[in-house]
Amino acid sequence: MRRFWFRDLYRIDSVAGVRSVIARVLLAVGVPLLGGVSLGHCSAAVAGGATALFVTLSDIGSSARQRLGTMFAALLMILAGGALGHLVGETPYTRETIVLACALLAGWASAAHPGIAVVTRFFAVAAAAATGMRFADPDVLASVVVGGISAFASAMLVWHLSGMPPQKNVMDWRAGVRRAFHGSGAGLRFTLCYAAAAAVALFAAGFLGVKEPFWATLVVLMVMRREGLVSFELTIHYALGTIVGVIAGAAALRLGQAPMMLATLATLVAAFARVGFAINPSLGYMAFTLFLLFVTHLGASGAAAFPQLLETRLYDVCVGCTLALAGTLLATYPRAASPGAPASLRGPSQAGRS
Repeated sequence: MRRFWFRDLYRIDSVAGVRSVIARVLLAVGVPLLGGVSLGHCSAAVAGGATALFVTLSDIGSSARQRLGTMFAALLMILAGGALGHLVGETPYTRETIVLACALLAGWASAAHPGIAVVTRFFAVAAAAATGMRFADPDVLASVVVGGISAFASAMLVWHLSGMPPQKNVMDWRAGVRRAFHGSGAGLRFTLCYAAAAAVALFAAGFLGVKEPFWATLVVLMVMRREGLVSFELTIHYALGTIVGVIAGAAALRLGQAPMMLATLATLVAAFARVGFAINPSLGYMAFTLFLLFVTHLGASGAAAFPQLLETRLYDVCVGCTLALAGTLLATYPRAASPGAPASLRGPSQAGRS
């Protein structure tokens, strides 16, 4: 297998493509995030900005209709996952149950059509985040809808101005749906390991007294991959970028924690995340982690002091990364590595090329 094969997963073909990606994410995320903060609704702004980013990353398909359809499905699943986690995830045992059920779905569909795999994973991420981030602002739902609309508007604007770049090697939707129902390519073993790692991350962090244990679970849901030894190097890149992102983010928070500053930084790192993946997966995940760190801090009612924040977040992501790496090997070893990178390795970070 060619070394650094994973760089092809995130390649942006031109300088114009880089500019389009940056402009698109800045617009999609900035409108709900900066707008919400300027109106004094920080927690609602966090929900809207995160929704805009995830919906933008769900831009997968071989035609405009398919890509917009996948983005709309992502918006609906984010709404469903967030509502599920918020409404019934108030007690410890229900939190683990929700995370386990959502992760089972995401793991089972992880080898289906790339759009289905991304949408179900974001469903699990939204549910896990909602169990830990208790949004009290009544405008959260409206902000989530605004975030989705912003993602659609920015996509269509950029496509109109610079054209819609083709996406290669996208699986046929009918075949992808069949694979999702049958769990083809993922299998029961990976599905159980993926779900168990996510639930254990939440339980272990909570048992040890971490203030916001859902962080460890988010790391598992985003970092763990099903290809085992084939993608182990890529998983290490993800884990390294996540840990470095926490350290860099905590250092940045020492310089200031004004809401508009946090919202601006979150918007900028979100725009860089997709470009960062094209340079190196570690940079992409570092930017993605920075975004999550800034928005969760923005939405927190009582911000933790720097030493406590660094210690808590770093512990959380280390627990999550360790479980993700162990779960990846446990789920697939000693399965033989394929001679090349699987086509299904395509993930959310590949989406939204412009």
